[in-house]
Order: sequence, then structure tokens, then C-alpha cells
Amino acid sequence: MTMTTTNDSSRVENTTACLPIAYGSIAFYLGKKSDEYHTHRWTLYVRSPDDQNNSQNSGSSSCFDLSRAISKVVFQLHPSFPQPTRELTEPPFEVTETGWGEFEASIRIVWKEIADERSTILTHGIRLYPNKAPATSADPSAYMNTSVPVVAEKYDEVVFTNPKAIFHQSLLNGHTIIKDQQQQQQQLPYPLSNEPSVSQHFRTYGDEEDVKVMIAAKNFLEGELRTVKDRLLRVDAELDEVKYALAATKDSMEAKAALA
Repeated sequence: MTMTTTNDSSRVENTTACLPIAYGSIAFYLGKKSDEYHTHRWTLYVRSPDDQNNSQNSGSSSCFDLSRAISKVVFQLHPSFPQPTRELTEPPFEVTETGWGEFEASIRIVWKEIADERSTILTHGIRLYPNKAPATSADPSAYMNTSVPVVAEKYDEVVFTNPKAIFHQSLLNGHTIIKDQQQQQQQLPYPLSNEPSVSQHFRTYGDEEDVKVMIAAKNFLEGELRTVKDRLLRVDAELDEVKYALAATKDSMEAKAALA
């Protein structure tokens, strides 16, 4: 890792930083409490995925403190909802609503000012019904219950290329170890969710095969970035050669014109 300068506003050259995130929705069928327009209660969220692999090795899990990297998250819901644009400036980054229909929401992650990075835009389809819901039954109570939610979650990694030094350090220092009940706890400064029933159904990540896939993907991405950078350097060199040749041709023509 090479630093171009020593001040915090500099960027860390030839470096990529990856921030794992999980985003999605968890929907509960309301059962007897439902009506025509409110059949489900759902939560749309962006969170830090647990490092379950660390849990298996040391009896504790690791979470990244998203407040170190994210300035705000803007959720864009279906226009039928009151105030469909929901902006949250601190975690947990989530929106909870009730409704009857599935729709695609957009999620805009705005990074801290120190990052000097563009916002990240995600889309997520809020699912209320399981994939294998019977096509012939219009009554959800025939195949759903109120205790088993429909979980639709994705894992992703946001890649920062040549990040600002101060932001890079914040990413490195942002992991919090959450130990089990028999050990001293070092909790995140906020709950994983404001909905206890939601956090109980968060997926865990970090199985050995998943880690291998993610490492392979990261290595592939870094290789592609190096290839693109090499191509750009070659193009720049070729442009310099063309400019030099054009300048030499121009000088030669001017010299001939002066002699004439």
C-alpha cells in the first residue's frame, strides 16, 4: 500500500477497500389483524452483515459500524405511501410500513463527506409472499402464518478504489466485536433493528464457501481494475506519441513554408 502524501485529504493509491452490506426486506403476514389494504407488516433496510465465520472460530461475531461510513440512506417507496421518500441519517437504516402489494423500492446510500465518493444506488423488490405460494388460493391465511416471515435479502460489497486516507482508516477501524452472553459485550452504539422480530430473522454470512466466493470475486475485480488501469496508461502513452508526431509535422511544414 502506497500513500501519495501524509495528510488526511490524500487518497491511498493502488488500493481498493470493500465494505460488505446486506439489504432487503422482511415481511410478516398480519393474519386476523389484516384488512383489505394492510395484509402485511414489512421492514426495508440496509445493514452490516454479521461475520458468522468469526463467530464459529472465536465464539463472537463481528459487525461494521455503518455510522462510520454512511451519512444517510434515502428510501424511495411506492408513491401510494404517505411521504414516499424516507431519509435516515443514523442507523439502524430501515423503514417499517404496512401494505398489501409488492413493489420495487430504491435505496440511495450517501457516504460520509470525508469519503468524497458518489452515492450508491440500489433497488430492491419488496416481497410479501413466498416463492411457492399456491396460484389458486387468493387467501394468504391458507398458506401463511404470522410467525414465519418472507425474507428477501441480498449480500453485496461496495468497492472504493483509491479511497481517501481518512475514510480508508475509518473503514479499517469500524468493526465491532459482539461477544456472546458469557463474555464481556462490546455492542454497536445502536440496535441492529428497531424491530426485534425483524433482527431475529437476519441472515448470517461467512460460511467457508461463501468466503471463498467473495475472495475470488474480490481478486477478479482487482485484476480487472489493474487491467483497465494498464490500458488507460497505454492509451495515454499512445496519445502523447500522436501529439508529438503532429507537433513535429506542423514544425516541418512551417519550416518549409518559411523557406518558400
